Parts: sequence; C-alpha cells; structure tokens
Amino acid sequence: MVKVIGMDQSERTVTADTDLKVPPGTYVVSGLAVGGGEKDAPVYAPSVTSQEVTVGSGAGAAVKVEYGLLQTKISPETRVADDAASASLTSLVQGSDGRTTLTFSGGNPQITALKAGEILVLGPSSAAPEGHFGRVVSNDGTTVVTEPAAMQDVIQRGAFVFSKTIDLSAPGVVLPQGIRRLDEFEQCLAVDKTLAASGSGGSAAVGLTVRVSGTLCLSSEITLTTSFNVDKNLKPLPPDVNFNAKFKTGDKTNLKVTASANVTTPAGAAPFDFPALEVALLPISLGTYTVWTGPVPWVITPNIRVYVGAGGTVTAGVQFGFKADVEAGGGFFYDGKANRFTPKSTRTQTFIPDWPPLTSTLDLRAYISPSLELIINGLAGPFLRLDPYLRFKANIGSTVDWKLLAGLDLSTGITPLLGIALGYSTLLYNYEEQILSSSNTPNPGQTTTSAPGFAASGGMVVGPDDTVYVGSGNSVRAFANALVPKWTYNTSSSVLGVSRGDDGTIYAWDFGGTLYAINPDGTEKWKTDPLGNLEIRRVALTANGLVVTAGGNTVRTFSAANGAPGWSDDVGESVYSVVVDKSGNIWSNGSSSVRKHAPTGGVLATVAAPSSPGGMAMAPDGTIYVRTISNGVIQVSAVSPNATLKWSKSLSNTNNERAEADSLSEPAVGPDGTIYICGTPTDPKYTGSLFAVSPTAPTASLEVPKWIYTHFELCEATPAVGNNGQVYIVTNKTLRAVNASDGKLAWSVAAGNNDTESSPVFLTNKSVVAGTSSGLISVHAGGQLATGTWAREGGDANSSRRMK
Repeated sequence: MVKVIGMDQSERTVTADTDLKVPPGTYVVSGLAVGGGEKDAPVYAPSVTSQEVTVGSGAGAAVKVEYGLLQTKISPETRVADDAASASLTSLVQGSDGRTTLTFSGGNPQITALKAGEILVLGPSSAAPEGHFGRVVSNDGTTVVTEPAAMQDVIQRGAFVFSKTIDLSAPGVVLPQGIRRLDEFEQCLAVDKTLAASGSGGSAAVGLTVRVSGTLCLSSEITLTTSFNVDKNLKPLPPDVNFNAKFKTGDKTNLKVTASANVTTPAGAAPFDFPALEVALLPISLGTYTVWTGPVPWVITPNIRVYVGAGGTVTAGVQFGFKADVEAGGGFFYDGKANRFTPKSTRTQTFIPDWPPLTSTLDLRAYISPSLELIINGLAGPFLRLDPYLRFKANIGSTVDWKLLAGLDLSTGITPLLGIALGYSTLLYNYEEQILSSSNTPNPGQTTTSAPGFAASGGMVVGPDDTVYVGSGNSVRAFANALVPKWTYNTSSSVLGVSRGDDGTIYAWDFGGTLYAINPDGTEKWKTDPLGNLEIRRVALTANGLVVTAGGNTVRTFSAANGAPGWSDDVGESVYSVVVDKSGNIWSNGSSSVRKHAPTGGVLATVAAPSSPGGMAMAPDGTIYVRTISNGVIQVSAVSPNATLKWSKSLSNTNNERAEADSLSEPAVGPDGTIYICGTPTDPKYTGSLFAVSPTAPTASLEVPKWIYTHFELCEATPAVGNNGQVYIVTNKTLRAVNASDGKLAWSVAAGNNDTESSPVFLTNKSVVAGTSSGLISVHAGGQLATGTWAREGGDANSSRRMK
C-alpha cells in the first residue's frame, strides 16, 4: 500500500502499478507495511519508508517502491505469556510512580520463572482487558511489579498492521451516560448534556447554563501501521508509526445549543464572559482487537470520546443549531530514526444552520465533537479530534446586527506510546466561515426556530407583535416572536380553540363548554360557567362586542367585555360552526341546513343544504362555502348572501374515485376565490389529498377539482393560504407548501407524528408557524397570510370568523 501526499495534504492510495494525473508540485510517496495482523503471518515492508518526487509542468516523474519480507526479531529478554498465564492474573494496579503491580494466582510456571529485567507481555484477560507489557522489577511468584518498557525493547525488527472500520452497533459497544444510540439511524447517537457555570464577573452575580443536545452521526475508520527496525549494529531503532483516521458525521447530524444566563448588577443587566466549558463524556468502548508481530500480541482498544463544550459572552438567552455533513481525515507519520512527525489531513464540510432567534447579546461558541483514540496494551496512544462548531455573535440594540459562523477544527496527536518519549499534538486544520447574518434571508422551507415539549392541539392565533397563542391540553400558552415562552394560562379542560379580539383579548374554549377571556399579559379577564354536554365547537367575534358560540342545538352570545350572556337561538338541530358577514349577520350550519341570524338574534332565513359536522368559509362577495361529508365523500355547498343555495356537489379525484375527508378540517378561500379543502381518508384504500375547487358552479353532479395534491397522510388542520401563491397544510407528519397555481409541492418539513387540528399562522418576518404534537416549528415561507379572504381557520389572522 502506497500513499501519495500532495502539498495541500491531499492523499491518494495505490495498491498496484498506477499512472496518476497530478498537478505540478512536490509529492511525498510513503510506503506502508502490509500483511500481518494474524499470529505468525508474514509482513512485507518497503525498503524506503518515504521519498519525495517533484512533478514539473508538462513533465512526469516516476517513483518505485520496493517491498521485501520483513523478518521478525524479538529480543531474547521478552517473555510472552500464554493463555493460561494471562488468565491467572487476578488484579492489576497502576501506582503513582508509574510502576504496575500484577497479582497472579499461584503455581503458574511461566509467572514464577520471571526474572528482574525481563519484559512481560500479557494478552487480554478479565483482570487486564487491554493487555499489558512492562519490564519486571521484582517477582515473588504471585506478585509481579513492572515498570514501563519501550516496544522497541520487545521487537527489534517486525511490524504490526491494524485497519478497522468502527461500528457503533457492534456487540460489546458500551455507551456512556448522556449518550444513546438511535435505532432508527445507523451509527447515530443522541446526545443531551447541560453545562453549568456560576461565578462572579466583577460585580455581576451570574448563573449560566448551556445545554447541548441533538443527533450526532458517526462513521470512523482507523489504520495504524507500526514497523520496527535495527541499525547496522543490530540495535533496535524507534519505530516508524503511520496513523490514519477518518470521521464522517453524516447529513442526519443535527445539533442544538441553548444558553441562558441570569445577570444582575446595580446598574442592571451586564454581560458575563464565561470561561470555555467542556465536558468529556465517558469514552464509548468499542471492544478490543488483538494483532500480532510474530508471536507477540498487541491488544488495541479503539475508543470514541464525545466532548460537549461552549464558551463566550451572554447576557440573556439564545437557542440555535445546525445540521452538518462533515468528512475529515487526519493522522501523522512518525519517523523514528529522525524523531520527526509529519501531520496530514483531508476535509470536506457542509453546514446548514437553523435560523437563530434574536433574543440576546452574545458571542457564543458551542460544539459537540468526537475524538477517536487508540489504547495499545493499556497505554494511551494516537488520537484524532474533530470539532465542527457554531459561533453566534449578536448585538441587539436599536438596530440588530448578528452573524452566524460555522467552523471546523481538526487535530491529531499521540501521547507517549511505543517507547516514544516525545508526546505529540497539533492542529491539522482550522476553518471558519460566515453562513448567515442579519442581512441574509432564509431559503423557503428552512426551519428558523422551534418551541418543543408540548402538544399544540387546541388551535393557534397570532398577535400584531408576532406573539403566538396556542391551545395545548388544559392550557393556553403564549410565545414571543422567536417562539420564546411568555406565559401559560391553565384551563379546566382540554382547549378546543382560540381566537383574538381587536383589543388583544385572547378567547379560548374547552371541552367542558367553558369560555375564557385572557388579557394579552396572561391574566384572566373573565370566564363563563361550563356548559357541560353543550360543548362549544366554534366561536366568532362580532364588530359590536359579542362572542358568538356554536354548540349543542343553540347559537349563543356573550359580552366580550365581561362574559355576560346575551341572546341565543335554539335551532332544533346540532350546530357546528358560526361565521359573521360584513353586515353583522351571523350564519350557522347544522346537521341538515344553513341559517342566517340577525345581529340582535332571531333566524332570518333557513337554507336546506347538505350538511353535517363541518366548517364554513366566507368569500369576500359574501358567498358561504360549507364543507360536509356524506358517506365519507367530501361535499361542497355554496350559499349566496341572500340565503339561497347556489350549488352543492360531491368531489371526485382525477380517477373518478370518490374523494374522502374527515369531519374536522374546514375550507379556506384564496385571493382568486379558489376553495381549498384538506382531506383525510376514512378508508385505507383511499389517499389523503388537498383539493383546489373552483368557485364557479360545476356542470356535472360530480365535481372534478382544479387540481389535487395527494399527501398520503392524515390532515385534520384547515389549510392556510399565503399571499405568495402557496397553500400551507399540516398533516400528521409534515408541514407542506403547495403551489396554488398547479398543486405541485414547493417544499416540506418534518413536523413529527401529530394529530394537531391547528391551522398554520404567519409572522411578519414571512415565516409560517405550525403546531405539532411535540410543539411549534417556524419555517421561512417567503410570504404572509393572504388578506381579504377566508385564508385560514377562522378567516383572518385573529381567527375572529368575521369578514371585515
């Protein structure tokens, strides 16, 4: 095996006569020992370990590497214990003076025959799983004391070759606390570690925590070639060592960093410059491997050690992360005769950042890095360390200025090993580049931030300051514009929906039929007595200060000011939804009809229309579209402002199969009047789809939509229509953007396994926020909610269900 190393440290490996096309320059041609590994297996070594060759412009160069059989020569003072002698070891204790005390069960003839000055080589055993070798200082037959010995004292001529691809899923691999292997991904680890620092920065009392978590995917390869030679006087020389290792993190690597601090001074907040924090988690033991130099066994133990670290200055809190696909290799060649190290490295890297929220002033560097190390016969040995990291610098004042930089450090080294007195460590490579700044715009479909840890199942609404209000179990939660938690208001039962008034009041209703009014700061304004089995299904807000509810057989109203009951209309059938038109009239749909109510109460008109549990959407011209289900088939009915049925048709897909949906998702209306309905199959043989329906009266009894986008998943949330020509849907697994023009997928983002019924909301920075069963995610959309239409559940951004 021959390596050709360029001036830029790039490497090519050849194993036969080869013509290489390379640019002009000086190259190092290194021959490595081959063969060996098994007991008494032959080893072949190059006659010249390395040589330089210069390639000129337009001219080639030839180099020849000759190999010969390497005859192993072991020093006569070496004593290699057989299996029985190694197994008789009962304990091994390393002293502070560098000496090792080994205790054996009595009677083994090899052990009792050891003399001072001889070198003992032990294979792996239960008492010494990594083996041992050392020069004997004393021996009483059962207790042997040794001191460190150099490997060239054991081997005067010979070599061993170790080459291995590390497998984290192999039997015998032990993972430390704080790390677990992800079964769904090969070679991936889940890391979750919190670093804490407390101290005093001048007069500042500081509490700081940094949490580093996420997925770290690793594949690793190691090659270690060591050859021993003698000089012309037959004296052993220091060995030549060739160590090569390679890491690949993989594109599934997704690391997250969260930092928070509590900084107080008499003058207020002050920055805290905290020292670099680093925790080396216990090594991941990858088992032991035995290779041979003739009759001498060398026990090699590869370990992967994961480091978690951070450092910098922080005044408040920050959360950011990145995905990385990094491949880096490194190592060194040690020339024992010249006592000289030659480092080498290769690298490629791709960093995909998660958009960082701007909530603090800081200069923060954080990383999760793997280090690959070898232990040979219990001694520390070569290592390679890979540090892909993020550095986030932000200054938040009257203007926002921030930068997100990605970097890569690659270092290699060796601690005293193989009789080399000189320890070695060097930084092979450092690289840092700016990947985002305050002047950048995220790509559509790029996740910008998230708020994990809860189920966003009870509807969402957004305020003008981009605060997101979401129903979650028995609570309403508020999140600032970077999805930073602001407050939580507890309810008596599971929240079914939320809405927002013009004055900022948040209205929520729960499964027990209680209606809540919550101030923007999270305090209670008022709440009603529970209605019990007359649960509230949907709520609308009128311009004259009423909260209108649909539930049971009744349309009810309450005062938005204090929750006092107003008028009510009992319509004699179950009521599922209410909307308010531009004139203030209130419309409701029931199990068999649609009704028009006066602003002060009383039914003005009843329209017989196919109806069932479902929702309504209102177009700018006052047309009401009702989405219902009949025997599992989607039906769309259009009711005119004068309370007459315009048309009512069932939907078909392009194969004339029936189009199905559940009874939860209601329609949305786009700027051009197109009606969007997200369907979920009620029969496994049908697929879930998003339907785009023309507002014009269909000519056939079975309407073929303008287009159908099939998503194959459950969709219980109402679509949201953007002003950028895209429609957004949340299924049970993904957030998707679909082109309104042709129904083709623009992008999708994994949203976890969830059953959310919350329609997406939009922020002023052109991000779309989706609720999932595991929290909120914010994704750059490149647009905002379409206005003037019923663009999401509840119509407008406030979910008021009122056409303004």
